[in-house]
Amino acid sequence: MKKGSIWNISKYLLCYLFAVAACLVIAAEATAGSLSTPNYRIDYCQAKTAPVTIEQAIQCDYQPNYSPLNSGLAESPRWIRVQIFDQPIDRAAFAIRVGPYFLKKIELFQLTSKGWTSQKAGSRLANDGSHRDIGAHLFIASPTPENHNTYYLKIDASSLTHIVISASSWPSSGIQVSERLLGIGAQVGILFAILVFSIVSFGLNPSAVMARFGVSVANLILCTLAGSGILALYIFKQEPLLNGLIFNWALCLRLGLWVWVSQAFLLPYKTPGWYKPSCWTIYILVVACLLLVGAEKNNISNPLMLIGILIAPVAQIIAITKTPHIEKSFQIVLIAGFCISIVLILLAVIAVLFPLQGYTQTPVYLARITDFVSPLVMLSIIVYQNRLVRKELVEVKSALTETRLRSEFEIKLLKERTTLIDMLAHELKNSLASISLAVDTLGQSINTSNPNDRQRLRNINQSILNMDAIIERCSLMNLIDQKTFPLRLEEVNIKGMLSALIENRQGKQAVDFNVDDHLSIRSDPQFLQIILSNLIENGLKYSPAKTTLKVMAEELTGNTEPRICISITNTIHPGLAPDPKSVFERFYRHPLAQKTRGSGLGLYICKELCHVLGGTIEYRYITNEITFLVELPA
Repeated sequence: MKKGSIWNISKYLLCYLFAVAACLVIAAEATAGSLSTPNYRIDYCQAKTAPVTIEQAIQCDYQPNYSPLNSGLAESPRWIRVQIFDQPIDRAAFAIRVGPYFLKKIELFQLTSKGWTSQKAGSRLANDGSHRDIGAHLFIASPTPENHNTYYLKIDASSLTHIVISASSWPSSGIQVSERLLGIGAQVGILFAILVFSIVSFGLNPSAVMARFGVSVANLILCTLAGSGILALYIFKQEPLLNGLIFNWALCLRLGLWVWVSQAFLLPYKTPGWYKPSCWTIYILVVACLLLVGAEKNNISNPLMLIGILIAPVAQIIAITKTPHIEKSFQIVLIAGFCISIVLILLAVIAVLFPLQGYTQTPVYLARITDFVSPLVMLSIIVYQNRLVRKELVEVKSALTETRLRSEFEIKLLKERTTLIDMLAHELKNSLASISLAVDTLGQSINTSNPNDRQRLRNINQSILNMDAIIERCSLMNLIDQKTFPLRLEEVNIKGMLSALIENRQGKQAVDFNVDDHLSIRSDPQFLQIILSNLIENGLKYSPAKTTLKVMAEELTGNTEPRICISITNTIHPGLAPDPKSVFERFYRHPLAQKTRGSGLGLYICKELCHVLGGTIEYRYITNEITFLVELPA
């Protein structure tokens, strides 16, 4: 098996392994949590206006289901009551964990014999080692029989922040420690493995999509490390504001980087005109949210980010459906991937706003599944796209090989045709020379006073001339195909050349001149003579009797460089006008003009020689008159 095939298969296997590992981690974490938690109850204050003091909070109506206290997305106080029914056995206290870590301000109230006491924690406080834990904040509370082990939490949070609270005996058992570290550790580990995989893949096959994907995964890891408190616990111990700023900025960048990666999938295609402006709109929105976060205006940045998160995948799906030339299977894969992202986002938001009783961990699991699945979906799309690219490369290589072989075959045929034409031209010219010499000898030996004999001799000589002209044109066409003729530029008087050409043609009396005596052109005289000779002969040949051939020449001065325009116009029988699309093709002749002698090469040679001289030739037909316009550099 080829190296590329092994790497391609390993990509799919790793995607599936990562997905299975994520599900197993979540299941293991849920099982560990159910085994280690004591019997406790969590209730939420249902007051429309949040209490201010602990005395007011005690009087609040508490229910097990949470409903947002504030109608907007700004942070506001949220009161929660924790009741622990089990008595600690061989333990000195209870541990109450409050997550997620990025909660800014948390206060635990506990009734003691001396009255209500409080403990404070939050991501804004410096690390003193007493209230911090990975993924949450930890409160150690002594048993309070006088208050039936009831505690009150005051937490500042927005409506979209899902708060997870758990209680356990203190000190914690090994199972409980594993529970706290299993989910976040596995999440960071799997994301880091995806990052390493993307870096290796980019090194083997560099692409814009994989580079952007790697940056997106790195930002996701940074967001997880900051949001879970790992950076604050081990790096920014005395700079909690910096950790919070990194988390919020990374959270905002997730949207912008997601759109950035999605946009890379459509780079090879011509997207709708509105697509790029819509992407830039998202980028501007992300930058605005970054600035608002820095100014601590989360009440404005949160709704902006929510709008962007809901709109961006929809815009991507519409753009995919409106972009042409995308392979159908790849289009389906892209749409399916973005639909999965939308579903996960909506489920996470719904789980926070409408929590199910007894399933407080559901939003957490959905958030972790999103963090696992979104990169895996993107990675799967990239793998599929790479497979399509490799398939296209194979097809292109095959087409190039076929084209090269065909080109080599045509070059070989052209050389053989060139050799054949040169040989035939040489042999036919020798034969025509012998015939011409024999006709001259015959003319001296017969009675030239007989008009019939003289006409026969003239016909033979004219046929020899016609055959010689055809041979010359074939030889010239052969030279044009080989592009082996050199240019010899000289000053040529146009009227003098036209006069000489018309003097040597039949029907010279039916030519109307309009050429300045001093008009000249710097060109190759031989090629120019061939062009004008063919056009004049063509006009005289196909003109009806008693019609006039019009020849004009003038200098055009309106262009950036002077040019000479020569026009030759003749009347033609109705129905004999050549096809404009085919008139300059080799061997083309009008079906009704087959009785007129000709090879079908004259106009083709004119077009090719005009191109060699740096000019153009144009054909026009108006009311039974055809005109050929030749423009050449002066």
